[in-house]
Amino acid sequence: MPVSANRVWRQLPDETRVAACRILWAESTGAEKQLLFATLAKAKNLREVFVRKSPIERLVNWTAATLSLPDQIVDDLLKRYLLHQHRAVIVSFLELLKIPHSAGMIDQDFDLSTLTNERVQESARSLLTSADRAGAELYLKYLVLQGGPWVGIEEVMPT
Repeated sequence: MPVSANRVWRQLPDETRVAACRILWAESTGAEKQLLFATLAKAKNLREVFVRKSPIERLVNWTAATLSLPDQIVDDLLKRYLLHQHRAVIVSFLELLKIPHSAGMIDQDFDLSTLTNERVQESARSLLTSADRAGAELYLKYLVLQGGPWVGIEEVMPT
């Protein structure tokens, strides 16, 4: 079954979803929050003005409990969570692939099309043997969602 952003989101433990939502609400800008307010109001069948006035912890819990969010929001939740909680996993993977990066952020000058499927899959297999297996699996699922040279990772993911 192909990986989807919402499937990855639904499979996360509650405490991971709550942690990801805390990070998102703490770091979101005005435009991002506007989308979050509108999404939660629709998902919870509430007036947007009520959602806006809700305390941050309630917003965090509502977001974490919403199992069907727009892909854009789920992608942002996963990315921020991974960068905060599993940056070492990201750095390890990029170093396995010898991709130039700055603290886990790939250098803009690097051409991803130079990566071979075999090299990416070999690095993914190696990453799955790391101490932070849960973080490695989540990061690899996130990469599959990004497409491009990462789609072959799905073939080496545990079922």
